[in-house]
Amino acid sequence: MSTAQELRETAKERLSLYQGTLTGALEKYRYLPFVLAGNEDIKQLLTTSQNDPYFSDTVSRSLAATNNKAESNVLYVMDSKGNTLASSNWTEENSFVGHNYSFRPYFTDAMQGKEGRFFAIGTVSGIPGFYMSHPVYGKSGIIGVVIVKVNLAPLQRQWRDGGETVFISDQNSVVFLSSRDDWLYKTLNPISDERMQQIQSVKQYGNSSLEQLAFRSSKLAGETITEINKKKFLETIWEISNQNWNLHYLFPVDLIKERQRTTTTIGAVLLITILVAALFVRERRQKQISSRRALEAEKIQIINQQLEIEIDEHRRTEKELRSAQDGLVQAGKLAALGQMSAAIAHEINQPIAAMRTFVASARLLLQRGRIEELDNSLQNVSSLTERMGSITGQLKTFARKAPIKLEPVEIKQAISRAIALIQPLIESENVDFNIDIPDSPLYVEGDEIRLEQVFVNLLRNAIDAMETIDKKRLDVFIEQKNSNVIIRVRDTGTGLDDTIIDQLYDPFFTTKSNSEGLGLGLSISYGIVQDLKGSIEATNHSNGGAEFLITFPSYKKTTD
Repeated sequence: MSTAQELRETAKERLSLYQGTLTGALEKYRYLPFVLAGNEDIKQLLTTSQNDPYFSDTVSRSLAATNNKAESNVLYVMDSKGNTLASSNWTEENSFVGHNYSFRPYFTDAMQGKEGRFFAIGTVSGIPGFYMSHPVYGKSGIIGVVIVKVNLAPLQRQWRDGGETVFISDQNSVVFLSSRDDWLYKTLNPISDERMQQIQSVKQYGNSSLEQLAFRSSKLAGETITEINKKKFLETIWEISNQNWNLHYLFPVDLIKERQRTTTTIGAVLLITILVAALFVRERRQKQISSRRALEAEKIQIINQQLEIEIDEHRRTEKELRSAQDGLVQAGKLAALGQMSAAIAHEINQPIAAMRTFVASARLLLQRGRIEELDNSLQNVSSLTERMGSITGQLKTFARKAPIKLEPVEIKQAISRAIALIQPLIESENVDFNIDIPDSPLYVEGDEIRLEQVFVNLLRNAIDAMETIDKKRLDVFIEQKNSNVIIRVRDTGTGLDDTIIDQLYDPFFTTKSNSEGLGLGLSISYGIVQDLKGSIEATNHSNGGAEFLITFPSYKKTTD
């Protein structure tokens, strides 16, 4: 393998580590906007308390505490018009409060119900950062946006301190992160007038002129060489597809030549050493040499030993580096498996419990010789195994934040399947189950499997809440009100403590013992409902017990 090929392989390994570091720095804060979007104080600020300075200061103070604990740069809240109502830097001179950022793409994306992700220079602070946003949903739809700004300057300092030349360019070929400060906010290629107007309209790079670097490519010894500002580099590019960015790693050509010269020199020295040793042996056989030559030969041998020690040390160091890299990759895999295993253990528990009931029923039918009824139980078991496969597929999609496949779903059919899944539990717990469904079909736009998952979680939680109650009654009411489909799930259990209602949808929060639940069911259900433009609300019913109210926009299904 040539020197250039070896360097390219090394560059790919370095780029993989750099991408992992960048992704980790961003993903560390991705949860913040999502969690804060469900905060009731923020929702109140966006609906009824926009003109209350005292309440705005209270929310800003809370954001400042969260920002300080999370070690992010800035946290702030904007209304549906792009006005900043509260910010973690509210007491600073460059406070965001009162400023309008409706022109920023992270705002427009969030107002469309998507996660916003955007790199830009701050228009107030002048500090560059990566912005991540999430919509805040109210009863009327999206009422505002929560944003976290992440300062990536520490990441650039790490690159610079490492002594390597690495930078990231965006889809417009603008260099916005770099170990070389003099390359920042300059372009690799010319930018069209149309694209330049778009960049300036969102004020992405402030007042930067976006000058083009003296950039061109050439060939050297069969390799493509990149020349920037009259300096030549061996360039390796790694595409960061989910951001539409390119990560560049540059190795100076002068160092390649120096390395080649060093390799040639070492080879020549080794060749000369071998020739000298051969001549020495030949001379020694022919005649006796003087003691001076013997001492010189001994010195040469010592030099050879030192070279061998240094070579062994280099090999050992390289092996340790490769082992460390493998360890980092394996640690990432184990972390991902840990996240998946918790969700799978919770969600797949319901189908397994139902399968046990159907298998026990099948055994009883077999013992009684009722063979004709056995097929129905076996079909139910088969259906549950298919559902388990669907659940694991959903969890994988949920972990990667894959898009939901939206299609018209008949609510009655989705709830009926959920009821069929937990029917054995309803019978075993002696629950008086009632359902009130209109005769005409009601449709919503969503994903049938995920809707079924929400209803199973709510029905199962309602049955668990009535575990210590003698008279167990579970009611499901479905109605269409205005342009919404409303589902109520009501039980006669012990109800909900007012102090924990706001925490019900937090991941891993549960009122059950560790052996009964992981606290993921309502968190996952909340995320599914939010993704389908719906809302979920938990209250205590006046006659006792808890009631969950789920609201979806109705879908008018047309016929050809």
